[in-house]
Amino acid sequence: HRLFAARSRGNNKKQRSSIIMNEDGKRGPDRAPGKELYPMVNWKYDLFLYVMGNMVDLFFREVVPRGSWKVPQSGPVLFVAAPHANQFVDAIILQRTLKLEATRRVSLLIAQKSVHGFIGWASRQVGSVPVGRAQDSAVPATGTIYLPDPIGDPTLVRGIGTRFGEGEGEPQGMVFLPSGKKTTGASVDIAEIKGPEEMRIKRPFKGKLAMQQLTGRDDVDDDGRLTRTELRGPAPGYQGTRFKVAPHIDQTKVYEAVFARLRSGGCVGIFPEGGSHDRTELLPLKAGVAIMALGALAESPDCGLKIVPVGMNYFHAHKFRSRAVVEFGTPFEIPAPVVELYRNNRRREAIGQVLDTVHQALSSVTVSAPDYDTLMLVQAARRLYNPTGKKLPLPVVVELNRRLAMGYERYKEDERITSLSQAVKSYNQQLRYLNLKDHQVQYARMSLLKVLLLIVYRSAKLAVLLAFTVPGLLLFAPVFVASKIISGRKAKTALAGSTVKIRGHDVMATWKILVALGLAPTLYHAYSIGVVFLVWHDRLWGRVPGWVPLWLVYLGVWPVMIGMTLAALRFGEVGMDIFKSLRPLVLCLLPTSSFSIHKLRVKRAELSVQVAELINELGPDMFADFDKTRLIPDVTRVESQTAGAAASAAAGATAADEGWSGEFVYEVESPPRSTTRSSRRLPRNDSFSNIGAVGIFSTRPPSRSRSRSRSSSGLGMGGFPLSAFTTLDSTEGFNEASRKIRAAMKDRRRRSDRLRVHDGGNEPEEAEAGGEEEYEVEEVERDSEAEGDCTIRYPRGFKIDTEDELYGNIKGWSTHLVVGTGKTDWTRDVVDEVGSVMEAVGRASKPENGRLMLSASNMPTMADHHTGSAYDCPTTVLLLPAMVLIRNVQPSNVPILMDKIISTAPTNSSPLTPSWLSLSDSFFSSMRIDDDGNNDGDDNDAGRSKRIRSIEQESTPKLKIESCPHAAIILLCSQKTRDARCGQSAPLLRRELERHLRPLGLSRDLDDERPGGVGVYFISHVGGHKYSANMLVYRRPDAFGMDEGEKEDLEKEEVGDEEEEKKKEDEGEKGGERKDVGAAQCIWLARIRPEDCENVVRYTVLRGKVVKPESQLRGGFDRGRGLTSW
Repeated sequence: HRLFAARSRGNNKKQRSSIIMNEDGKRGPDRAPGKELYPMVNWKYDLFLYVMGNMVDLFFREVVPRGSWKVPQSGPVLFVAAPHANQFVDAIILQRTLKLEATRRVSLLIAQKSVHGFIGWASRQVGSVPVGRAQDSAVPATGTIYLPDPIGDPTLVRGIGTRFGEGEGEPQGMVFLPSGKKTTGASVDIAEIKGPEEMRIKRPFKGKLAMQQLTGRDDVDDDGRLTRTELRGPAPGYQGTRFKVAPHIDQTKVYEAVFARLRSGGCVGIFPEGGSHDRTELLPLKAGVAIMALGALAESPDCGLKIVPVGMNYFHAHKFRSRAVVEFGTPFEIPAPVVELYRNNRRREAIGQVLDTVHQALSSVTVSAPDYDTLMLVQAARRLYNPTGKKLPLPVVVELNRRLAMGYERYKEDERITSLSQAVKSYNQQLRYLNLKDHQVQYARMSLLKVLLLIVYRSAKLAVLLAFTVPGLLLFAPVFVASKIISGRKAKTALAGSTVKIRGHDVMATWKILVALGLAPTLYHAYSIGVVFLVWHDRLWGRVPGWVPLWLVYLGVWPVMIGMTLAALRFGEVGMDIFKSLRPLVLCLLPTSSFSIHKLRVKRAELSVQVAELINELGPDMFADFDKTRLIPDVTRVESQTAGAAASAAAGATAADEGWSGEFVYEVESPPRSTTRSSRRLPRNDSFSNIGAVGIFSTRPPSRSRSRSRSSSGLGMGGFPLSAFTTLDSTEGFNEASRKIRAAMKDRRRRSDRLRVHDGGNEPEEAEAGGEEEYEVEEVERDSEAEGDCTIRYPRGFKIDTEDELYGNIKGWSTHLVVGTGKTDWTRDVVDEVGSVMEAVGRASKPENGRLMLSASNMPTMADHHTGSAYDCPTTVLLLPAMVLIRNVQPSNVPILMDKIISTAPTNSSPLTPSWLSLSDSFFSSMRIDDDGNNDGDDNDAGRSKRIRSIEQESTPKLKIESCPHAAIILLCSQKTRDARCGQSAPLLRRELERHLRPLGLSRDLDDERPGGVGVYFISHVGGHKYSANMLVYRRPDAFGMDEGEKEDLEKEEVGDEEEEKKKEDEGEKGGERKDVGAAQCIWLARIRPEDCENVVRYTVLRGKVVKPESQLRGGFDRGRGLTSW
């Protein structure tokens, strides 16, 4: 995929990154430097986040950042956030957290369908970049689809009553299958439309649900494979499944905007799952995040781009007054070798490596579970593992959940895990039966008198709180009711239009906030108008003095109403917590339930011991830092200082192993730390803004939470007594701490260097220089070894489809027009090249003599010596099989080219007669010229005359037609925007072909006027990229005098027979006198490798034969002898 185009070097950076807008806000043509698409204005950004941040603070009880010190303070950063569980709220939380904790402003990508109304206005205030998504454009299609041969040909899809290519489905579009109850619906790209009821997809569908939907068979295993391979087709009588189709969406503008933002040192954020969802596991990551990172580095290698994973962890994300933890992972950079892969057209491999690393990084900051039941089980185990009475900070809770989920996935088949899981599930069922929470079971320990006094005290407190809550609750009740109803309806609507959502909870928080934003001011206004009316009517029963104006009354009512609703919120929150605690207390007083609660308390104690023992047994095998950071000590093991150091070293090794697989490894940054002995036992993964919080498995006590409604939990943690650190609440404090840390690290490095020199070591600079010298020597040795093999090889990982049957796997054509552009790569469809001859051909009427195959080529044009656009000057086109060059072609004279030349030209089924040029004399004014351009009618020295014919009309340039000087032409697909493999294979094959043609004196190009020889040119997409490399060989009849008696000719050539050489010379002279009939053959080969080029030259080019017809022949024509002669 070509993601960025060449730009004028004279424009400044701001102009290059601008996307021009019309006055009405819609994207328009780039007429002049205009305002940037959704530019980020700092004061608008900060003001919007301040207002919306307060709304988020009201909705959520607590939003805790973790690891914010890891965010780079400068330079371009790509933030990758997941899971996307809260639609637009995720964006506000991420942007506000970065602004408060790291002082960075970030532009987020937003779905194009959302850029309207209030959301569209809000996205423009924070500089968001709109993105079109295929799933947003998906519509139900007519009929059903199925796989006719899921085992032998899994990419062939047939329909029943479908209309492929007739408004439903298009090449490069997408097909979506229905989602299951707990499974996301599959989707895949369309490769080719073969008919109204048949198409081919780019890759086979995967997954059990997809195969069941497309085959109707019940022998599908969990991996989506069919077990009964003897049955080739779908189930008997199966009528297929319903489906949706979506058109292809061009994302070039999006990538250009992202590249511009990153080049300027800004931050870009993306949710790589592609859309919000309410699943418990991460969705497959889209390739966009990798393309953005690799594209930015390919364009600006020294920009210093870093990728920061961000975990958006919620506790009941859709509920009012829930909690959230925003965790920032370790930044990493994409290694230069991966960027080189991307540059060298091995983009699929590079993108795959980046996506794997991003997924690993996100897994380290998120909690993923395969289903909801597993997540509930993990959370229950976490509560049982935590000693009763310890209130853990949210970051610790999130880390515990993550590690327990990872442990469960690894050991879920263990009998101990299975039996413990059943016991925990049974415990949860009993809690639900009694309508209790796990932490409320501890009330069963209390005496009867204490329970009774606690009930009385809390009931009285609840009554007082209720008195302060009811007025504001009644005033704000319409907002609560409306937000609940509207958010529920929006959730149902989102669920119906999505293939990944389960309940649609991911949109509820957004709509609750939006409803409150719109309805609350309306209510305050209505209440203020009502009070103003009462004051106007009777001065509020005479209580308001007459000198108070009505406008002042209106303005005064607003803060009173807002204060009442906020007070109701705070008092109501505390009152609701007290109300929930009354039920277990009442159950303790009832004789019938006391025994049940007592049994639950005993069972909980037993389960807590079992969970702790099992974690202590299995934890060290999975986490290298387990012993150092455990919550519950293992009395059976005695830790030493040495063991702690070993665990720390193992943890570092594990962190390194989680980087790039294979040869690409990135360094994991560690947070700043002190070198004192006591600080080595402290966790080093907390944010400076919340540095008093307890780290996972830490012995450090917790700091005060930001939640005002949360009660103190005490300092009942084990280990040595330690008070909480002072929080760094200001930017100045953070910068001062960072400065001191950096200075300390520099001083430490200087001391280490002096110590190394004192011990007899080399200076660091000398050591590094020596290392570089050794590396250079090693590279030279490798290059020398490589030069021993003359044959070029494809790069490692170059994949070629070898399963399909090749012959006949092409679209038929009658004539082939190759347009010179001087380029080796083009837009995805060459007819979209603005201002080009290809665009004009695409718009012109179809030729009358059959299908025209259109290709762009690297053949030179006059624009090579022109300073303007490549399409400003006339160009040369090659018409095949006529084998003629047509000069001075421009878009303005393309209609004449199509109607008068191509429509009358010979096709691949025309007989080998030279009648075309002579029969066209009624239109062409013919003339003969020699090499000097004189009209003497004599042939040139080589015996091949050039026929030049001119077309003259008043409004169009003159077209000149001349015979192509080549005896054979080889065309290689090089369009890497369609498939990166073509961009890799074409240059390698051309070098190898010319290496074999040059000793024979047959290597030619259009600047070489010598007749004969072979021209090798690059062309655009011809189809069948998975069979790369594709090669088309056009040959004149008996082009090199070796078509007949090839064995005898080869033997005589090897022994240097002079008579044979003379014979071929004579035949060449006779050939010069023969009439020009064009190309007699076109041999279309595929799966060509560099090692095949010698045989291609030796047999296909020189003799018109195919060496490997079963595996390399796709098709072609032979106007003289037929294909069987090959």
